[in-house]
Amino acid sequence: MNRNIIAIDGPAGSGKSSVAREIAGRSDFFYMDSGAYYRAITYYILSIYKKEKSIDNFKDWLTQQDINLFLNRIVLDSNLSKTEENKTYLNLLDVSKEIRDPEVTEEIKHIAVVRDVRDFVNKNLYKLSASYKIVMDGRDIGTEVFPDAYLKIYLTADPEVRARRRYDEYSEKGVNIDFNQLKEEIIRRDESDLFRKIAPLKKADDAILIDTSNLSKNIVINMILSRL
Repeated sequence: MNRNIIAIDGPAGSGKSSVAREIAGRSDFFYMDSGAYYRAITYYILSIYKKEKSIDNFKDWLTQQDINLFLNRIVLDSNLSKTEENKTYLNLLDVSKEIRDPEVTEEIKHIAVVRDVRDFVNKNLYKLSASYKIVMDGRDIGTEVFPDAYLKIYLTADPEVRARRRYDEYSEKGVNIDFNQLKEEIIRRDESDLFRKIAPLKKADDAILIDTSNLSKNIVINMILSRL
């Protein structure tokens, strides 16, 4: 059992990121968003695509390339701070804001299913776990990345609720986005995550299931803290 890891998995908008941050803030664990690394890789490849390619379909172009060529150009890092928001670094540059762009969110599904990408990200996460006690959220943390995690939580919620949460997050950041479109994207993302061949989204057999649809964040946090 790896006592350095608390794994919080679940679909987009289930509250796992905000809950994981609070758990870290109220314990001796550091917070790490595993999805930030996938976002950083997606952001990097999108940047190359926009600069060098003129074809219309990002997915078709990506499947024709050797993904390792991109991974060999990428260095990822995170600050894991207890006093400020975590920052994600791509080749020494802070891309914390850029990787949250809706375009990155839309295209990440094409990157996250590539085995070489997942292996690359996992190696970076293993390095962090060797030095820090981490509460980490994602979609396969408790099943694929750290199956020996000390505590495993699976958060879920109704798609309508999750879409509203994500909409409010964008609104707070001044990003204008259509709610119905966002809901459709979340449903498509669910289907993609649940049925992908590599590391699909699923609850680990020994994970604690929490439906957050009608629960306040504070109640969810206290439910998890009581297990530490």
